[in-house]
Amino acid sequence: MKHDKVYHFQEYDLLSSMKAIIFIFIMALFTTVSLGQEKQKKQYRHLAFDWGYGDIMPTTEFVEGDNLKGVPLTRYQSYSLKMLWQNPGYTHWQQVFKAPYYGVGVSLNNFYNADEIGYPVSIYGVIGMPLKRWGKLAIHSEFQFGMAVGWKHYEAEDNAYNMAIGSPITVHVTGELNALYNLTKHTDIGIGTGFVHFSNGGMERPNRGVNILSTTAKLNYHFGGRPPVSDVKLKTSKPKKRSLLLMLGYGNHQLVEHELDTNYFAIGGISAIYLEQLSQAFRVGIGTDLNYWWGLNANPDGTIAPRDESNLTVGLVLQPEVIIDRLTLVGGVGIYARHRNYGDFTEWYQRLGARYDIYKNMSLGVNVRAINFMLAEFMEFNLAYRIDWVK
Repeated sequence: MKHDKVYHFQEYDLLSSMKAIIFIFIMALFTTVSLGQEKQKKQYRHLAFDWGYGDIMPTTEFVEGDNLKGVPLTRYQSYSLKMLWQNPGYTHWQQVFKAPYYGVGVSLNNFYNADEIGYPVSIYGVIGMPLKRWGKLAIHSEFQFGMAVGWKHYEAEDNAYNMAIGSPITVHVTGELNALYNLTKHTDIGIGTGFVHFSNGGMERPNRGVNILSTTAKLNYHFGGRPPVSDVKLKTSKPKKRSLLLMLGYGNHQLVEHELDTNYFAIGGISAIYLEQLSQAFRVGIGTDLNYWWGLNANPDGTIAPRDESNLTVGLVLQPEVIIDRLTLVGGVGIYARHRNYGDFTEWYQRLGARYDIYKNMSLGVNVRAINFMLAEFMEFNLAYRIDWVK
């Protein structure tokens, strides 16, 4: 591994602190939202203990063996504790998703390279959607979204090989498919398989990220029994809507070819997306993203160059969304119709995140924007307004 230049990351400057504060605030908003609980009715709680073991995907040179040990990093292990709630469908969204469980969790992560990675701790919100129930057996999808702290990250002098993690705080994203069996009145056992991703969305470089394919063994303990969920039905259907989503986005970015520089540049954009609601839980949209990248034409030494119309990118995006009361889970696949460096209609990009309605149809959100489904370009903090009309 070659380092022709030595750079020092200023982690504790005001800008980095403000980014961390904003990020933590939005994560706290998502993980503490009540999601429509009716507190006067019984909420069934259970503790979930997960042990995970996985294979680290060889997506970076650091993982492939360009590290202090000189061997590939292949093993991953985690211990998780989650406090979860479930009820027999008191609210509309709970009826739509057939009595899901939801709550908060914490995980201890081990990459078997403490000297260069440490033992990061993840804190996240959890939601599990039942896909099929057969008596005592149930299949769920589970989504976790939060942050991980405590990384040993890139340092030019002390940890120069770790090009995967460049900051002390990263995003934690997990998607799982789980099978749970009701062993007794109070306990479940189960197994799951899923994908785990850690990166900071490009807020601090280097940020090649870590990706894991994981298998988990599960043990749940239910306090006070289980809710009756076998016959949950939707009592009333809300009218389906068509919508126009207008979004202002802002973040900062750094070109990957300058990932060891300390120069970061603003990126601001607008999106307009037409959304068609297909069911009580799902809508899909098509639209356009216009973003102005202040550093898209950075000089070879990473400093800013004169800006002109070539700093503007135009994207066309297909955006599916899952509606969970006031919370919306956002996906998206788009193509750059105009991009100074990639060319026109040659590079695909992805969007993954969430937004929360803070007042009527106005929402705050955060998305990770990436290319190649794993290389983050920037973290897109956004303010959006949705114009609805009944179909």
